[in-house]
Amino acid sequence: MNFHDAVLRWLALFLCAETLAVAILFHFLPQITRRDIFFAVTVDPDFRKSPEARRIVRRFRTAVWLHSFVAIGIVFAGMLVHPPLVSLIGIGWQMVAVIHAFLHARKRTIPCAALPAAHREAVLIPRPVRGLGFALLQIGPLAILAASAIYIRTIWYRIPEHFPVHWGLDGRPNGWGTRSFMGVYGGWLIGLLVCAFMEFLAYGILHWTRQIRSSGGDSQSEAHFRRVQVGILIALEYFFALVFSGIPFAALRPHPNQAPHIIPFLLGTLVFIAVLFGILIHTGQGGANLSAAGADSDIIPNPRRIIGDRTPDHCWRAGVFYVNPDDPAILVEKRFGIGYTLNFGRPSAWPVLLLIVAFIAGILGIAFHSTIRH
Repeated sequence: MNFHDAVLRWLALFLCAETLAVAILFHFLPQITRRDIFFAVTVDPDFRKSPEARRIVRRFRTAVWLHSFVAIGIVFAGMLVHPPLVSLIGIGWQMVAVIHAFLHARKRTIPCAALPAAHREAVLIPRPVRGLGFALLQIGPLAILAASAIYIRTIWYRIPEHFPVHWGLDGRPNGWGTRSFMGVYGGWLIGLLVCAFMEFLAYGILHWTRQIRSSGGDSQSEAHFRRVQVGILIALEYFFALVFSGIPFAALRPHPNQAPHIIPFLLGTLVFIAVLFGILIHTGQGGANLSAAGADSDIIPNPRRIIGDRTPDHCWRAGVFYVNPDDPAILVEKRFGIGYTLNFGRPSAWPVLLLIVAFIAGILGIAFHSTIRH
């Protein structure tokens, strides 16, 4: 087996594993949302136990797995035709099919919607953020990047004038860097941008999210969920800091023209992603899967139990985009998925969206200016 065939095989296996991971995540999503949110529709918590709810979930999961296996087949077919293009078609197939399955399940759930509770819980004292520990942990990735930048400067003249930074499927270099600021520090700058952006997201989760439950086990689970979200962002910061701070050292390898061995990195990445998925599934959206969630209502009957997540159903476009100018919250919990989303009805949300666009444009610009293509 030549290098080209080996790379294709490993690339196909990696993409298939990624497609399988996405299928597993969407398989579990219906049961890790809040108990009173079902396919982005407010329902009575007991609705999940009904035969109709089980049928909706069963059909959704059948569609997810059927089209995921089709996507895996398309990825494998790409080994024989045009690997990059066909593989992207396979991944796109899965995404479009999953979105269609979700919208179909939501449409079937809407007739079973329940009216949200007329009363609301409110916290009369400031919510403790307790973000000092997270702030100290966030120093680590920046320290890694700073140490890498300083050390690179001390060995500046050991870096070749030209060195390969990208290789084709045949194992030959087709992208080159130069011993210049952008050529050497381009990857480092991308890592700095990624870490800074994730610290910004962590700050938003700690300070801009709205507490839905104000007391009891649900409140504790919700607070734990926020900490888990921030913890995952910090873990990603360390991951990207280590990856991007090490990129400049590739030019100092004994045989820099040879393609680096990326298989251990891909396998490690898959394990890392699997661990994060496991943590998210165990926690559930808003801490719904934690033992403390709903404990109060199980022990003490509560005729005035709260239904809903304090966001109106009609303000959710396709169950994914939240548009409510009357809601002061900038970040609200997703109704299908894990984490938070923007309230696109608030003017203050648009600068955040522009920041995300600028972040993506900055990474693409740095990558373009730090590499010479042949």
